Amino acid sequence: MRKILFVCTGNTCRSAMAEAIFNSLLEQREDNDILVSSAGIYAFENDPASAMAVEVLKNEYGIDISSHRAKVLDADDIRNAWLILAMTEDHKRMILDIYPEAADKLYTLKDYAEIWEGGPSIPDPFGGDYDVYRACAYELETALMNVAEKVFDNED
Repeated sequence: MRKILFVCTGNTCRSAMAEAIFNSLLEQREDNDILVSSAGIYAFENDPASAMAVEVLKNEYGIDISSHRAKVLDADDIRNAWLILAMTEDHKRMILDIYPEAADKLYTLKDYAEIWEGGPSIPDPFGGDYDVYRACAYELETALMNVAEKVFDNED
């Protein structure tokens, strides 16, 4: 089983949405051996997903993340991950500072997805309105579709 871990700051917006959207993409494939999770570098354990993230995913994708609870990134997450996708260069740098052994499996989401426009980071929608969260979700979806293609082409 290959484990993909999405990481952001609080695990209530970007990484939670990425986990849900990627799981939705996986559901369309019958032969996948991938387990997806998410965590936050500065998460408050068990915080719910932000209300706007819940609303946008429900309205735009038909995905319910109301039961999502934030998880703090820990050594087991790093050790067990086959691939770690951070939302920003800063997240990536912070992870490498604590877990240098993750270097060969850690990327920003946009770098791994080979999306170069707009810089390497997915902007944090926290505190934004519906349109900000929708734009974030669409940016995540675009990157995640590229990630899915790469992951399914790489069966190692």
